[in-house]
This record gives sequence, structure tokens and C-alpha cells, in this order.
Amino acid sequence: MVVQAAWLKYQLLNTLQQCGLRRNSQLKQHLLQTGRTRWLDIGGTPDSFSEGFMCMNMFPVDTISAEFSEQYFYADLDHLDRLNPDNFGQFDLVRMQHVFEHFGYEDGVTLLQFCAQLLKPDGYLLMTVPDLRIHVSGYLNRYRYMKFFSDYAKLRVPDDAPASFIFSIHAHQTGYAPAEIPGQVHKWCYDYAGLAYQFNQVDSLKNFKRLDLLDPWTEIPFTHNRPLEDLCVIAQKR
Repeated sequence: MVVQAAWLKYQLLNTLQQCGLRRNSQLKQHLLQTGRTRWLDIGGTPDSFSEGFMCMNMFPVDTISAEFSEQYFYADLDHLDRLNPDNFGQFDLVRMQHVFEHFGYEDGVTLLQFCAQLLKPDGYLLMTVPDLRIHVSGYLNRYRYMKFFSDYAKLRVPDDAPASFIFSIHAHQTGYAPAEIPGQVHKWCYDYAGLAYQFNQVDSLKNFKRLDLLDPWTEIPFTHNRPLEDLCVIAQKR
């Protein structure tokens, strides 16, 4: 049921947009209309640059096109304690899409604290992770309603593998990129209660809430980059 509900919301959202009954993200409009235009994508790729984001990741600087080099920050995210937020300035929006699950429980809190330090007062922290509830529902239904994900998992597990093998790709995947590319392992799984628990440990964040697919602040891919499995939340800097 959880998988089907996500799929139905996604189809409804697409229909509303195609019919012109759904405007672009009110979050993006709010940021632009109030002059809050310094945005950072943590864990993103050069694809993020097209949306006006600066980017922070673990890729060596010399692998980034010269066209985007001034918009890119190299940061060793595996060693957050060594990073000085003052070196990067402050931002109106910090976004992490399918990044937080690559950090363990303890490091996740440290990462949230780091993000909060990067934000201006009342700046926004926007995050998506794979929704554990969707994947549990997918597992119980042998992933037959999540073909997009089971096809992805079968790049690594046999076609006749049981649903538990596919779920393990969600929970523990090592990724399909070359081994020398860091940060591919999933270290934690989250549902809404889990994210709320983590965010509530960071005193410098406020106004934590979920952005449902039909929330007026939602826009794909600005907020939800993998909408059929995303759990998307937003909070502000105190």
C-alpha cells in the first residue's frame, strides 16, 4: 500500500503539472523572490550546477570541468571533524539528496550540525533519503510494484534472486561506480521518525517537517530527485 500510494501521488503530480494546474516549487520561488540565491548541494554532481547550486563533494578538484570549478568545493566528508565551515561561507539553502544514508547514525548528527553551521539565519536545510517504509512495503510485495528499483538491483543480483536480496541493495549497497569513488555504501536506513529523531538532536535547527509529493513546496527534481522512493524533509536554521 505504501508503494502504491507513492506511485499514485507521483502520477497525480505529473498530471497536475501537465495540465498547468500546478505551479513550480513555492520553495524555489520564495528563495528567489527574497533574494536568497546562495545555494549549496552537498554530495551532488555537476548536474546540480544547472540549477544554480554550488556543489560540495569528495571528487578531486581536477576531475571537475574548468567551467564549473569556481562553483565546486572539495571536502573530505568522511572526516567531518576536520572541516571548518568558515572556509565555505554561509548559504540560504543547503540540499542533500540521497546522501544522508551514506553516513552512520553518529556521523549523521555531526553532518546535520555541520550543515547548520553552513546556513544563514532562517536558511533552509533540504534533504531526501530513500524511505525505509516504501522499501519494506516493496520487500513484502516482492518488489513487484517497484520495478524501477528492482531493475537497478538486478544489475548486481541475479534475476531470480529473492526479494531479500533486492532489499539488501537498498540497505547495504556498495554502489555500481568504480571502487575508487568514495562514499557509495549505505550505512543507515530512515523513515520519518528516524529523521525526526536525528534532526531533533541539533538545537540550531527548527521548523522540521516533511515535504510530501503533493506539498506546494515540492518540485521534481529540486526537492525530490527520486520521487517514487523519496522521503523529503526540510528545516531552518535558528
